[in-house]
Amino acid sequence: MLWDVVVSLLVVGLGLSLVLRWVSACGAPLGERFRAPALTEKNGCEVDRRTCLQVFGAALGVRLAVFLLGALLAALIGELEGKGLLGIWERWDGWHYVRLVELGYDGYVENGQHLFLVFYPLYVWITRLVRLVVGDTLVSGLLVSWLSYAGGCVYLFRLTALDYGKGVAWRTVWYLSIFPYAFFFGSMMTEGLFFLTTAAALWHIRRHQWYAAGLWGVLAALTRMHGLLLIGVAAAELCVEQRLFAPDGRSLWVRVKGILRKLPALLLPLLGAAGYLLLNYAVDGDPFAFTVHQEHWSQGFLWISRTLAYLVRNALTYPTVSVRWELWIPEVLLFPLFFALLWWAGKRCRSAWTLYAYVTLVLDYSLSWLLSAGRYLSCALPFFLFAALLTDGKPRRSAALSAGMLVCFVLLLTGYLAGGQIM
Repeated sequence: MLWDVVVSLLVVGLGLSLVLRWVSACGAPLGERFRAPALTEKNGCEVDRRTCLQVFGAALGVRLAVFLLGALLAALIGELEGKGLLGIWERWDGWHYVRLVELGYDGYVENGQHLFLVFYPLYVWITRLVRLVVGDTLVSGLLVSWLSYAGGCVYLFRLTALDYGKGVAWRTVWYLSIFPYAFFFGSMMTEGLFFLTTAAALWHIRRHQWYAAGLWGVLAALTRMHGLLLIGVAAAELCVEQRLFAPDGRSLWVRVKGILRKLPALLLPLLGAAGYLLLNYAVDGDPFAFTVHQEHWSQGFLWISRTLAYLVRNALTYPTVSVRWELWIPEVLLFPLFFALLWWAGKRCRSAWTLYAYVTLVLDYSLSWLLSAGRYLSCALPFFLFAALLTDGKPRRSAALSAGMLVCFVLLLTGYLAGGQIM
């Protein structure tokens, strides 16, 4: 009981403070305590095509380096023989994506059920198209992931540089790339594609290009359920642009009218969700069949304090000690680290980004059986901007953070390739 109260108060308290800062950013005179952060830093800049190409090339270089590192580690631990350079990436959900690409949602059946409808379809569809040219499923899937990651890095760099300059932008992309779970960006999974679609949507939201943001949101919502959160991000930023609560004499209708005009663009990601429901209907005759299949995967909503409670309990008492270190202990440690980083960033960053980071963190830790928190958080893009700002002008702090993440990256990648509970 005490645990639930304390955790809930901390989570709700942070959320309330972020909402009040957003209200202040929308023009409400809430006083100095909730003063909205500056929207643009003096070092902000547009990024030219040459720099974009440099970022894209550097990102592909990172993916190649991780691929070669994975091959080396797999050889050292005896996992390369029999699997090959590509087969070592066909693990956990990667195995299911290979089958979905090859058999389709209708043809991939287990126990007489289409259990894999819980996997969103855009990555599968794009990989199937690439396979028509390439001819190999794994090569096609990895190619989609690599190119999506590189494109996502370009958008993330442009987004960050627009407010904080190229120095912060390079660090943001660097921290994301060496995040201990970032090797999933180059695997047979959806991380790379979701990164691209989300980063592109956030870039257009920041530029107030609402229809372009909405179209990228459609793709994000076809990649993961979290793509629908982009509707809230766009709405939050639009309200700031419209100065919704500013005491400037405008009528309520005038304030709301500017938002209603953009509403069709903001709601476009719902088309992605509708496409996913149509897939469920086409395969299983029920647009909400995925909710039934989620029971097989022991997934459902659970209030965050309860989730954290069983994570801590498993980290301390789970019978298999190796699984504690591979799965439960990292998930327990990640939450307070990300929570503290968000608390720090609340006074310093654009309200739309902090609210998006908050909702993403809370939802990621509100699952009844959380096995992939680190992988999910690799796509929580604002947190890597927060880390870049935290280390801005502090080279020792930046070096220490980089060294720590690189060590954890190698350890987790080794465990993943060895078949550990890292998923």
